[in-house]
Amino acid sequence: MAGKRLVPWIGWAWTVSLVACAHRPPPTAHFTPLVVESSSAGGVRPLVRATVAGHPITLLLDTGSFRSMLPWGFAKTHGLIAKSRDTEERVVDATGNMVGLLRVFDVPIQFAGETSTDTLDFFINPSLGTEGILAPQDLVRSGWALIIDLGREELRYEPEEAALKRIARGSSAPVRQLDFHRCLNEGLFQEYHRIVTAAINGVAADMLIDTGASHTVLTRNNPAVSTMLDKRGKRDTVTAMTSQGPILVVDDVPVVFSGTSFVLPILVSPNSSLCWRGAVGADLLRHCTLVWGSDSLWAACDAPHR
Repeated sequence: MAGKRLVPWIGWAWTVSLVACAHRPPPTAHFTPLVVESSSAGGVRPLVRATVAGHPITLLLDTGSFRSMLPWGFAKTHGLIAKSRDTEERVVDATGNMVGLLRVFDVPIQFAGETSTDTLDFFINPSLGTEGILAPQDLVRSGWALIIDLGREELRYEPEEAALKRIARGSSAPVRQLDFHRCLNEGLFQEYHRIVTAAINGVAADMLIDTGASHTVLTRNNPAVSTMLDKRGKRDTVTAMTSQGPILVVDDVPVVFSGTSFVLPILVSPNSSLCWRGAVGADLLRHCTLVWGSDSLWAACDAPHR
């Protein structure tokens, strides 16, 4: 879908209270195609087709979301609001907007291309449009990994060791293990978000891995921002999970991620974050194969040709 206009999207959200960890067996889904939308401005959005509660829906594959979500309209139309429970969870999105959430448990889900059905818990977001959100941490169990390959437009679920061997054999890029840390406010045993170190304009910064962000983005308190004052930017509007807000687009910013160099248009947000200083978005991650294990993260990245 190259050339389609995509409004810049930042998918990250975090909660201000704890959520109990779900203990489920590994899902039976092993492969589903991704629909990767791209725009002439370089934005990228990976989408998963699925049937949820017996009804078709498109889900944004969003590593920046704390949990999987369904839009209010879909949940209401298909009787899930009546089955939901009120929670104390409050989501804060990338523009700083806060919204409360309901939660519905054990919802049947079947991914496109699969014959088996699993169940997932979903939060219901009153601000989402027609798409839902699929968070990898809701799928991955110990010893297994979710393989996110935007370039090949596929999502796989397989034992982590087998995935690493398969990718190493088939990739021209080295498979590198990435050190990451979690947000301290997520609780002792929760790792909803994964924050890695990347170099932006030559400056190291903590960056969220966020396939839900159509572009790579810097928060106002990113240390690289002060080195970019001589670069000309243009104003735009960004859509976050529950709101919209202003953004500045700066072209041709050098980024080094997983030992690989990129030059990208960067979004600069007027908001700050205590946990990370921006997000490595799908525009960069489309050049990488990610192996998202239960407590590990690997990447094989090829530098794009310019």
